[in-house]
Amino acid sequence: MTLRYAAIEGIRAFDFGDECIVFNPLSWDAHLLNPAAVAVLDLLSGDAQTPDDVAACLRDLLVESEQAAATHHSERLLDELAQLGLIHTVADDAAHR
Repeated sequence: MTLRYAAIEGIRAFDFGDECIVFNPLSWDAHLLNPAAVAVLDLLSGDAQTPDDVAACLRDLLVESEQAAATHHSERLLDELAQLGLIHTVADDAAHR
């Protein structure tokens, strides 16, 4: 089984240029996210994605000197977004509906 991630339903984002406030309607928490985190959350708001998909997304956003560390950055970011309750894991059969 391939691990996939998706954003939770109902997230609201408010863009303030270099940062974005994301509201979680399930917990009533608000979080200030940087542009990379917002890009990943946007990616996960569509179809569920694998960690490799998220790393590829980040690789496109990072400066050249940081691109080699995209996998490490994506793993940390996925962990942080999951701890904040903004994303969850999805079973393979649910990811392809």
